[in-house]
Amino acid sequence: MSRAATILVATMATTVAVVALLLIPVSIVVGHPFNVVGEAIVLVLCVAYVGRVMRADRRRRREAEAVLPPERRPARRVPRQPISFQVRETLAAFMVWFALVAVFNALVVGIGPLANVGIAVFAAFVLATLTVTGRHMMFRLTAEDQEAATAADGEGSQGIPPLQ
Repeated sequence: MSRAATILVATMATTVAVVALLLIPVSIVVGHPFNVVGEAIVLVLCVAYVGRVMRADRRRRREAEAVLPPERRPARRVPRQPISFQVRETLAAFMVWFALVAVFNALVVGIGPLANVGIAVFAAFVLATLTVTGRHMMFRLTAEDQEAATAADGEGSQGIPPLQ
């Protein structure tokens, strides 16, 4: 399969996986458990395909780079320090979002308790993930901007003037 066709099929598989993931709570709400099973199977198959394609592409790229002389190889990116995973912060965000979504669904939308729990868990997971990730990215960008401004002023990364 050509590279363009592989990219197209992998993009379509990703889209189908996202649609399947979004349809699972809908199937739970309308009471179609067999649809949930089918959508979960489609989701797993699409994710497995995309993962296989990505690993094969990475392997081909590394093999092609290994053949090149060292001076022609692309420079390796130095990764940043990983974002630490804050369990308490994530659980707190999850519980707040779960409560807000469950109350909204019960009072405004009028969804029954079983469906409400399923929807609230899914929504709380997504919203807590966005909340925690967004918060970490905001502080990381702010810290990087602050370090760059401090370095431009002639001070060290800790706000200490350099020795003369």
